[in-house]
Amino acid sequence: MSRPLTCYLVDDESAAHTILSKFISRVPYLQLLGQSLDPFDGLEQVEALRPDVLFLDVEMPDMSGVAFLKSLTPPHPAVVMVTASPQYAADTYNFEAVTHYLLKPVGYDKFMEAVARVTKRLHYDPNGTPPANVPSAPVANVPEVDPRENVPYFLIKEDKKLVRVAPEDIVFVEGMKDYLKIHLNSRMIVTHMTMSKLEELLPPSQFLRINRSYIVRRLAIKEIDGNQITTLDGKKVYIGVTYREAVMKELKKNMI
Repeated sequence: MSRPLTCYLVDDESAAHTILSKFISRVPYLQLLGQSLDPFDGLEQVEALRPDVLFLDVEMPDMSGVAFLKSLTPPHPAVVMVTASPQYAADTYNFEAVTHYLLKPVGYDKFMEAVARVTKRLHYDPNGTPPANVPSAPVANVPEVDPRENVPYFLIKEDKKLVRVAPEDIVFVEGMKDYLKIHLNSRMIVTHMTMSKLEELLPPSQFLRINRSYIVRRLAIKEIDGNQITTLDGKKVYIGVTYREAVMKELKKNMI
């Protein structure tokens, strides 16, 4: 058996440390080098220990997960982001080292899914050759899965409360400058957010930006007539000229 993958935890919540350290102990080829509740201490330890894998909280006081990654000198470990709010994970997508992310509370099945992504990213075989400490390019012919595809729900601010919204509940989204009307299967939510920001968060395989002011869930499309899309609830929306080529290219994948 090759040497274990070394891990480090940085999270300001002790409950997350309890759960993740327990999960790591269950996997024979993972070794926990250390953990820190304080991101500044954690940064110092990660720099010194150079683990193969870093489990990193997105939201922490004084230093966010994004700031942590920006401060960490290369080479970076394979990073698994841990968050209670999926919308904040979008800020980490531009970091090549980010391999996957886990939504709190973390379940063991999702944890093992993240571990599988990490081992693939590092070309690690528990029974074979030890991994390089630096995350390498993905295995040839094995497509990387966009982390957004695994987001089970969002917490969207409506007035003074946070509303849980699953991607499959969204029919379409209508933009109004800095506000959005999010049309759900059962009702509508108005929230302060831009279309570009929401587009960064939504699973790209499930939604299409069809013009500057509309995003439509693919499974909510009832029919297409020329440049006009009709949703299952009867809403008619035109495909923008600059979006038409990309939209039709995507929709043709389902044509027979």
